[in-house]
Amino acid sequence: MASVGTSVTIGDILYSVESRPVVALSGALPAWRALAEGIDDGPDVLQLEQSLAALGYVPDGALELDAHFDDDTAAAVERWQTGLGQEATGEVALGSIVFLPGPATVLRQEVSMGAEVGDGDEVLTLSGTSRRVVVAVPDDLRASVTPGLEVDLAGAKGVVTRLRSADANGTVVVQAIVTPGAALAVEDGATVRVTIAVTTLAGQLTVPADALVSRLDGTYAVQVPDDGAGHQFVTVDLLAIGSGVVAIRSPDLRVGDVVLVPS
Repeated sequence: MASVGTSVTIGDILYSVESRPVVALSGALPAWRALAEGIDDGPDVLQLEQSLAALGYVPDGALELDAHFDDDTAAAVERWQTGLGQEATGEVALGSIVFLPGPATVLRQEVSMGAEVGDGDEVLTLSGTSRRVVVAVPDDLRASVTPGLEVDLAGAKGVVTRLRSADANGTVVVQAIVTPGAALAVEDGATVRVTIAVTTLAGQLTVPADALVSRLDGTYAVQVPDDGAGHQFVTVDLLAIGSGVVAIRSPDLRVGDVVLVPS
């Protein structure tokens, strides 16, 4: 059985039942039926074929990756089963695979080694790597906590990916959304210690916070007048936020340039 804290990815054995391994494969759709020749076409078949191809059990041209389970699919399953040291039946029994949408980490073992398990029993609890940590930014650090800042998450690395405002008992606070650099072996909703090391900024351009425009692609910009009595957007790097102003950097801006505040 995979131990707590172990990273799990495609092809890894999660646990074994009566010496039969339960293997992690790649796919967003959970496994819900046995897979064998004669079943209806479905996206679970495609997930199986794609996983076997990614693991190297599909030689070039040996299998068309589609939603149909045919004899070529069965042959790929047999090669995979042989690689696992199992009987090559060409069929995938329900419960012998677990489709995961991405790499994960083992959070808990729900049963002990050697325990009896039945249909529907929980054996392992996994956590994906796409989780986020949300932290309220202290007032004295708002000028230093910006997207791209690296932080420490209980000994692991994380990066501030964006900032947002939130209401806390009638008071607006700034929250930093931190993306872990690796899976965290904690439950959803758990408290994680976040350590932020900052340096003092000096000599940067500052503009009113209301002048900053957040784009859909995650970048930031400000509006400046152009020669045609209109305006244009200039992409900027966001360096700091605090007291109604933001510190920015852009090779296209200089001290004294006019920046427009959208109405």
